[in-house]
Amino acid sequence: MDLATFSRRVRRADFLDGLGIYIEADRVSLAHVRKRLLRVSLRERASYPLAASSRPEERARTLTEAVAAFVSNARIASATVHLCLARHDVILNRLVLPAAAAENLRQVLEYEIERVIPLPRDEVFFDYQVRASGEGETARLAVLVVSVPRRLIQLYVDALDGAGMRPKAVGITAGALGDYTAFCRGTLEGPVALVAGPNGGPIELATFLDERLVASHVLRDSARPSFGDLQAMVRRDLEAVFQSIDTEVEILEAGSRESSVSDLVDVARGRLDAPPEFFEQPQSSLLPAIGAALGAVREGVVGINLLPEEQRPGIQEGLFVPIVLLVAVIMLAFVYGGSVIVRDEMTRRALARRVEELEPQVATVRRQEAEARKLQEQIKTLTADADRRMVQYLQELTDRIPTDAYLTTMRYRNGRIEIDGFAGKASELIQILESSSMFRNVQFTSPTTAGQAGQERFSIVLEVEG
Repeated sequence: MDLATFSRRVRRADFLDGLGIYIEADRVSLAHVRKRLLRVSLRERASYPLAASSRPEERARTLTEAVAAFVSNARIASATVHLCLARHDVILNRLVLPAAAAENLRQVLEYEIERVIPLPRDEVFFDYQVRASGEGETARLAVLVVSVPRRLIQLYVDALDGAGMRPKAVGITAGALGDYTAFCRGTLEGPVALVAGPNGGPIELATFLDERLVASHVLRDSARPSFGDLQAMVRRDLEAVFQSIDTEVEILEAGSRESSVSDLVDVARGRLDAPPEFFEQPQSSLLPAIGAALGAVREGVVGINLLPEEQRPGIQEGLFVPIVLLVAVIMLAFVYGGSVIVRDEMTRRALARRVEELEPQVATVRRQEAEARKLQEQIKTLTADADRRMVQYLQELTDRIPTDAYLTTMRYRNGRIEIDGFAGKASELIQILESSSMFRNVQFTSPTTAGQAGQERFSIVLEVEG
């Protein structure tokens, strides 16, 4: 292990339990991983049958029962839960954007996502992986957008809630396998491809570069592609994200019999503390669950999380900070030594100095709290009639917009209204809305496009007065 790898491992030292849950078409696989300082061990793993997705209520019930049974059998008191969705449940698309979009990339994707997925924006959760290339005017961004229907995540989250296990992250098969591979190999920086899938069924080919997922394909033919075909597909994926290579890319696969392909299970030897039967009788369907559990104990690097930001944990769980303090105390005791009285006196003096140092900061925080309370009161006064003003804006839009135009979307935030819709002459809407005393700075956010029946699709943003 080189110094950089060791340093990265030390920074992740913790006392954590992680539960990875991988949901497939007809079954769910679970893995319990425990981390104690730098040691990571696979404690329990199991698979349970699930009802078909065509019967959502029964599927949710069987998922709740499976998770509850696993938690009970494994005697898991508490754990960080990461959920992993199978490839057929998610939609992946790639966008190539100007580098200038990096400044507000998520906002740009909010507008672009309906163009690349077959569902309305408010019916999906999404996350993305991005890779940049070039400089100046030629610079571009390759963005891989991963999306999933909200109803599906809500179904699974509610089912896990029923078992007392709420997920802190929702990932995908490729991301979980990438986290598993990064942990076992110590890195995921160079180009690497992973092949996974049930025997005789469709397989997934995932390509990674610099700890980022750049592509994922489902290969549904019964015959497994040759090594040369896999290399060709990986090279095309890398070229799509501005990376051309002439050498062979490392490929890993669970249960592979080709000498040119590394085995995903074998790479865990010496890194993951697991029972012997895990290596002797490998089950490829358990690897994404193990990868999700590794992400739950802060060993993930890919970083795909389909949960909305407000549902994500703000601070990583664990005891990393107390460990650092404990190590510092032990080092001080070793260096200075002495009797218990001397150590107690040194600690008392250090604490007294720390209290004196913190007193000005505490006074500052108290002043800021008082100012915050005053600002909250002012905000409450300013927004007391916000609902009434919103009704006025809606009435003004209704009166102003011509009868041959209609809206498909309206959003209000931070004193700005964003509207999307169709109109016979979209360009006339700018002047119509500018003539209102309630609106200003009316402008298109994107070029108008042709719609059905000769209408034009438009997207307009305007600021409200007052």
